Amino acid sequence: MKESFFRNLKSKNRAFKKRHPLRRAALFLGLAGLAYALSSAVLAIAGSAPTAPVIAGLDVDNYYAWQIFFILPLVFAVWVLASGVLLALGTKGSHRSDVLVKASRAWGAPLFLAWVPLAIEAAFAVLGMGQAEWVDILSNPGVWQTLYLGIYAAAALWAIARFVLAARTIHKKSWQTAIMTGLAASAVAIGVFMLFVR
Repeated sequence: MKESFFRNLKSKNRAFKKRHPLRRAALFLGLAGLAYALSSAVLAIAGSAPTAPVIAGLDVDNYYAWQIFFILPLVFAVWVLASGVLLALGTKGSHRSDVLVKASRAWGAPLFLAWVPLAIEAAFAVLGMGQAEWVDILSNPGVWQTLYLGIYAAAALWAIARFVLAARTIHKKSWQTAIMTGLAASAVAIGVFMLFVR
């Protein structure tokens, strides 16, 4: 009975994957956005301010409180923009839903990797570490600063590689076109992330 239950569950999961790939893609990005929102909420409650500069005119003291609300729409907006770049520069006849699914995979995984430093900062804030101590650790050149910046660099490189591979499924005949399209789509995603997310 147990085996038939699990077999039935696996069968339903496979059917959901086949029938609703766009929903799964949206859910994946929604979970990434919620992870950022939760970490932002912790940092807002802790009274933290962003360690990187913000866009001129924005309030540094309440930045994480605002990020709770804008991060999810921003994640989805970047998804649509990057998908639009892939579609606009892609081969004619590409299905929008397929491109959206591929762009979600390309954008979502690096987004989770880039969330790790924010999650660690939020965890330390919960454990009572003040922001001054966090800034002191990251300000001094060394292992921690290198690791912190390395995670963001790895996430950016991973996003570029994944967008190029997504573009390659659209440009089946030309690697050069796929690389240019993937670079353009990843530039949109990474650029918007660097501009707004702290």
